[in-house]
Amino acid sequence: MYEGFDLFSFLIGLPLAIVIIAIVFLVMRRIGKQKRWFDERYVRIHEKARSLSWTVTTITILIVWLIIIFMEGPGLAFFLMTAIWVIHMLSYAIGSLIANRSN
Repeated sequence: MYEGFDLFSFLIGLPLAIVIIAIVFLVMRRIGKQKRWFDERYVRIHEKARSLSWTVTTITILIVWLIIIFMEGPGLAFFLMTAIWVIHMLSYAIGSLIANRSN
């Protein structure tokens, strides 16, 4: 593989990092519920932020996709960006389906 890359350290460190992130998430979630951080206002702000973020990501993917088509042609990067676009749009479709069913 790569010189200086210790696979054992990676295999130990990655699960350890995931466990630490999960613990921090759960602790902060509990503190947030006690202090009422996750009220209706919080939910509305984050819905708007996710919507804006999704729009910016869509535009960015399209721009990068066009750059790849003009610079490299239909190679591996083009097909990877196409896969990212399809997954991005499918996630939106599934999310809107779920949101429509819950309303």
